[in-house]
Amino acid sequence: MNIRRLALVVIALIICVVCVLVLIPRRPKYLGQAKTEATINGKHVSIIYGQPSLDGPAIRGRDPLSVAPVGFVWRFGRNEATLIESAGPMVVGGKELAAGRYTLWARRLGEDQWVISFHPKTQEWYGRPLWGDVTGGAARLQNGFIADMPLATEKVSDRAELLNIKLSEDKGKAVVTIHFGNVVQTGSFAVN
Repeated sequence: MNIRRLALVVIALIICVVCVLVLIPRRPKYLGQAKTEATINGKHVSIIYGQPSLDGPAIRGRDPLSVAPVGFVWRFGRNEATLIESAGPMVVGGKELAAGRYTLWARRLGEDQWVISFHPKTQEWYGRPLWGDVTGGAARLQNGFIADMPLATEKVSDRAELLNIKLSEDKGKAVVTIHFGNVVQTGSFAVN
């Protein structure tokens, strides 16, 4: 009788493991991530992001910052969602955010208006890092953003093949510079 119960428990566990593996989304080949960091007002701030290529399979030579429709939400990187971590509280677009980790999403609000939106969700329910998009290229998160950092956009002559994000300090503020294709975007936020 005990052997039957043990066999049933083992079979039930195997079924549970198979179900969990089927539910976890498959990921494309992982390409690694880049990191930029700075000390702002004595507090460490870092951004970790994937670097899509202009000539990669998702973009195919198009400039995503120019061809994205108004209302578009971009995961702002490749593979995992872009992550920012700050050792101090941040003030983004007039809203105070507690020190900690957030994901960043680029949103096109108007023809010439982009913002980087901060979101509190940083991982999936099963503990893995939050993936940036779903099948078809749409951003996984479309709402729930808690603060927006406006971006100034400038066309430049030098072309960045890979997405490049630089975090620096200027007069006590964190400055984020994004260079992708022939577009440079900049925005800033305070760190207290």
